[in-house]
Amino acid sequence: MDEMLKRIFDELASLRKHMATKDDIASIEQRMATKDDIAAMDKRIGHIEQTMATKDDIASIEQRMATKDDIADLPLIKQAVFEILEAVNEIPTIKQNLADMSEKLEDVIATQARHELAIQSLAVRSLVHENEIRALKAK
Repeated sequence: MDEMLKRIFDELASLRKHMATKDDIASIEQRMATKDDIAAMDKRIGHIEQTMATKDDIASIEQRMATKDDIADLPLIKQAVFEILEAVNEIPTIKQNLADMSEKLEDVIATQARHELAIQSLAVRSLVHENEIRALKAK
C-alpha cells in the first residue's frame, strides 16, 4: 500500500506540475478572441471573398493583357501617327495650292483657246496670201 500511495502522490505531483493555474487561464482568456471578434472577422472575410479576384478573373485579365511583344511596336506606331497628323495638317495648304493651280490651269486653257483662234486666223490669212501670190504669179 505504501507503494500505491507513493504512486498516487507522484501522480498528484505530476498533475500539479502540469496543470494550468488561474493566472494561466486568465492569460489565455485575455488572448482569446471573443464572439464579437469572430463576427467582425467573419464580416472582413466575407468582404474579402466578395471583392477578391477568382482564378477565372485572373485568366481573363491575362488573356486581355498586352505583352512586351505587343507593345514593342508602340514607338513606331507613335511615329507613324505623328507623320499622319503632319500630313493631315498640310491638307488645307494642299487644297489651297490645288485651287490656285486649278485657277492657273483655267487661265492657261483660256489663253490657249485665244492662241488657237489667233493661229487659225493667221492660217487663214496665210492661205489668202498664198492664193493672192499664186494669182499674181499666174498673171
